[in-house]
Amino acid sequence: MQRFASIDVGTNTVKLTIVERDAGGGFRRVLDTSRTTRLGERMVGGRLQEVAIRRTLETLRDYAALCRKEEVQEIVAVGTAALRDAVNQEEFILRAREVGVEVRPISGEEEARLSYLAVRRDPLWRDAEQLLVIDIGGGSTEFILGQTGSREMAGRISLPIGAVRLTEAALHSDPPSIRQINDANRLAAEVLKGLTLPGENYQAVGVGGTFVNMAAVSLRRADPDPETLHGCLLSLPEIEAQIETYAAHTVEQRKQIIGLDPARADIILGGAILLAQALFHCRLNAVAVSCHGLRWGLLYDRFG
Repeated sequence: MQRFASIDVGTNTVKLTIVERDAGGGFRRVLDTSRTTRLGERMVGGRLQEVAIRRTLETLRDYAALCRKEEVQEIVAVGTAALRDAVNQEEFILRAREVGVEVRPISGEEEARLSYLAVRRDPLWRDAEQLLVIDIGGGSTEFILGQTGSREMAGRISLPIGAVRLTEAALHSDPPSIRQINDANRLAAEVLKGLTLPGENYQAVGVGGTFVNMAAVSLRRADPDPETLHGCLLSLPEIEAQIETYAAHTVEQRKQIIGLDPARADIILGGAILLAQALFHCRLNAVAVSCHGLRWGLLYDRFG
């Protein structure tokens, strides 16, 4: 059986998916894993910091070894917001090549296309008449529109704010003050003014770590199999309740919350605030959670 792997080198996490082609020509998941490396942490002057580069390269080295162990025939790897914005992008690409992974920085447009492809190919949303895919990353947030019967995007907007960037911009104390919470909401709402949807009644689907973690917290699933979270709904009241919980606790206290990845405890509040503001802006009451994001879009796009 053929085995393929996709790697998403994100601003906050590096994610790996290994699949095997089944008898019908589709993909069967063999392995899913992620590691928080914070590649985009404190990018002064748009420069990736050496400590963040080393953390990320160590993860890529481990992933390359894991792919060899799992007899993967081909790896496709891309870098998103932090890498595409970095002034020392070429240095990172060369060093990643040395540890066995060829990483290709992709534009916001390409990132959106791949995330949309992953959701639109999914049986849960294949027939959605009007689809809105929301991808909250560490450094950017994508909004992708599509209509039934088409695998192509109808529209796409990329906003230069994500869970990491909002946290670094507004949420400085631990726990954050009421003023900081208000500042984070104001900043998110201000950036979202650039988003205009043509029409209403979209079915919203979210991809990325913010959505997966909030779904796990909602269902109180410790160390969940992502497939058990795939397709679940996050309502606006649930999102607001989680924001109150995160805001009232320190980062160390959040690490004890069932379902929350401890490595995401410091940025989950920023991601949740972004999500709530996005739903307010789009006049939506809930969002479905997809655990098949950019990496699955990469697999579909490269290997059919």
